[in-house]
Amino acid sequence: MNNVQGAFFSYKDFRHSLVQQPVKPRVWKDVELTGLRKSLESSDVDIVALAHDSSLEGCSLTPGMAVSMQWLLPGAELNGHDHAWWHLFIIQSGNGTLTLGNAEAVCIGSGDVLLVPAWTRHGFVNASATEPLAMLNISNMPQALLLANHNDNVGLIPPPL
Repeated sequence: MNNVQGAFFSYKDFRHSLVQQPVKPRVWKDVELTGLRKSLESSDVDIVALAHDSSLEGCSLTPGMAVSMQWLLPGAELNGHDHAWWHLFIIQSGNGTLTLGNAEAVCIGSGDVLLVPAWTRHGFVNASATEPLAMLNISNMPQALLLANHNDNVGLIPPPL
């Protein structure tokens, strides 16, 4: 079977496909996120995408936007990197340091809100020896990746050919 064969749609069907369905409300309970984080403590995974459903398409919560919970383990460092999407981080718990571009590092903690514009080099260090640095991460990653405009592969999963 030829898995590279394209498909055809009428212009009417194509135009209809561009109409976005309304976003449905969703709730993610803290107790579930806490349990999930604890189950991941011994793994290399530190980011969990919040999704509408169990499909990958469900990870785009609203057109072009993604939301995830990210935990940086005690004492861990996320090296500085940059990419084509912006982030809005809301620190849920813990404390650490944020680096932004060439600016001096900023101490961050619970309740802080951090805007990282696209193409701004950024990295984190968890200053605690005992508590994860928990961050709600809102971004336009789906929108930016659709444009295929990135200069490194940080956080990217290569698409299958």
